[in-house]
Amino acid sequence: MKDIKMGKRMTSKRMIVAGVVIVLALSFILPISFSPWTPVAFYLMGHQAKRMRERILCKTDHQALLEACREVLNQGDLDPGRKYKVRNAQHDPEVSQFPKPILDLAPNYLLIEDIAGNLRLEMHGGTDHFGVRAYPKDFRKPFPSYEYADKELIPGLWYYDDGYNHNPEYDKKIDDLIQKYK
Repeated sequence: MKDIKMGKRMTSKRMIVAGVVIVLALSFILPISFSPWTPVAFYLMGHQAKRMRERILCKTDHQALLEACREVLNQGDLDPGRKYKVRNAQHDPEVSQFPKPILDLAPNYLLIEDIAGNLRLEMHGGTDHFGVRAYPKDFRKPFPSYEYADKELIPGLWYYDDGYNHNPEYDKKIDDLIQKYK
């Protein structure tokens, strides 16, 4: 009787080990879309994006950020159209000279846009782009149909978010988020 119970315990342990081995093997063999880790990765990316939205919308001194962005724009030594990696471990050397409010925010990258000359801080990319655009004090629209971004945080600093492209009521969601964490 004791041998039978011991055999069942060994069999169930072997099944668990075999299941873990199979899941790990499949996660390396199958394309990402079929990986058992894909839902976990999407959950983690969504959670990270939520925290970044809270930080940029609710926990950032927008005036200090705008002044820091304008300081970078006034230096004039960055190449328009080039993305300067900030958060990446192998960030661009120019990043160390950026003002503290920009470094504290830790955007993916900073970009001075060619056409408008505004500064963009991209917080999150992929399928969920969002961040801020900062405009110089003397900014003038480069053409009549030019759009600043989705939501003005303070004069000269605008928030943009892909969510506005797909949901006509997205502004309410952003306003609720601001009210909740402000």
